[in-house]
Amino acid sequence: MKQSYTESELKKIQENIQPRTGWDFSRMNTVSSPPWDYITTVKRHIKTSDKVLDIGTGGGERFLQLASSFYAGVGIDLDPEMVRVAMSNGESVDNVSFLTKDDGLAGLDEDFNVILNRHAPFNLKAVKAHLVEGGLFITQQVGNLNMLNIKQVLGTPIPRAPIDSDMLSSSGLKTIKLEEYNITYIVKDIESLVYWLGALDMLHSDIAGANALKSVNILNNILAGNVTNEGFITNEQRCLVIAQKQ
Repeated sequence: MKQSYTESELKKIQENIQPRTGWDFSRMNTVSSPPWDYITTVKRHIKTSDKVLDIGTGGGERFLQLASSFYAGVGIDLDPEMVRVAMSNGESVDNVSFLTKDDGLAGLDEDFNVILNRHAPFNLKAVKAHLVEGGLFITQQVGNLNMLNIKQVLGTPIPRAPIDSDMLSSSGLKTIKLEEYNITYIVKDIESLVYWLGALDMLHSDIAGANALKSVNILNNILAGNVTNEGFITNEQRCLVIAQKQ
């Protein structure tokens, strides 16, 4: 990866990048070493007899990986296009269904043993209302300081932390686990970086990444001082919460 690009180089890179489908970033060439894995963590806390709700399921990519670990599941997302992708991804999975619905869960009549939420908005009042007694809420959130050097160049306001112990206490849910990490995240090539930035929007994240690609000068300002022999260096911040209804 170079330290800077021309407008024509950026245009050529963009022409060869396929748009994001669902919430799938597997095509990116990246390096990071998080202290926990979301799928592994969730599997430790769900049983084959459980009914599970996934709030903000995206294209169902992570939820479908968990389907063999629970009895029945419902994935919801406020974006109809995401739900369409999720239904297509899960057409051969019999115990999972998908609905277009926001995090207020209006019109959802079921209660669940476990409610999941990965990198999406949530409503703790609605979560509690739809958990059975003893049920678990498991969420992994993107930290407010995630991709900080990119946010600084774009002038993106730093939001408040997505979840903390005070929010959980006021919701009436008991905190079982609250952990956070903030680690180095390396994007190995310019194609991965351009794909990543172009795929991020304010409906699905806290940054309008496509704004970085409106001008090569903006992209070059993001690259400045952040490119090494390994690639583009930024940070990955995540928060993991496990809470219980009692």
